[in-house]
Amino acid sequence: MKRLLGKFAIVTGGSSGIGAACAAALAEQGAAVIATGRRYSRGPAPAAALGTVVHAHLDVTDEGEVAARFDEPPELDIVVCSAGVGTFGPIINASLHDLRLMLDVHIAGTFTCAREALRRMQPRRRGHIIVICSHVAHRAFTDCGGYTAAKAGQLGLVRVLAEEARPFDIRVTALLPGATDTPIWDDRPGFDRTKMMAPADVASFLVAIVARPSISVEEVTLTPPAGAL
Repeated sequence: MKRLLGKFAIVTGGSSGIGAACAAALAEQGAAVIATGRRYSRGPAPAAALGTVVHAHLDVTDEGEVAARFDEPPELDIVVCSAGVGTFGPIINASLHDLRLMLDVHIAGTFTCAREALRRMQPRRRGHIIVICSHVAHRAFTDCGGYTAAKAGQLGLVRVLAEEARPFDIRVTALLPGATDTPIWDDRPGFDRTKMMAPADVASFLVAIVARPSISVEEVTLTPPAGAL
């Protein structure tokens, strides 16, 4: 039985990693999914049939493009905010430009996408917004100063979003994965990626939450069995 049959979804950061896995998992359960990313071609999104994923360009830092893209589906039931960027190194060597980019994508980008999602969902009094945060919002790691600042700010935003969405029966979930084997690790040698979670593991957990409308999971941390790597 398809648990999300008839639902329409947008996934940001849907070209790779956790975002791509979430788009595929939602479609497998019957949803019509627009997976967005900066690497895709600009222009109107193709119409997504139920149980399929289509691809469309989206820069979450472009307020006008976000508004236009979120207005395209006939209905909007599920939004997964998974767009992200990360630069890692000691704070003493860090670039202010890199910090601002991470803040812009993770905080401003999530803000804009969540706002447009609410504008579609509130009149219908239903919907689910899931933001892929990170466990670094709760735990300090060296070489992660800017990334941690961005993710901590993102989590604070999502907590307020959950409170504002609740009166309209809109669920909001902050999903905080630990080490997950995605391209963000490609330039960071020295980590055992075989011990990390697979993006599909995170995606299947996300679907399990989305497919249970009678419960609300507002904040949850996922880690591999080895814990913090």
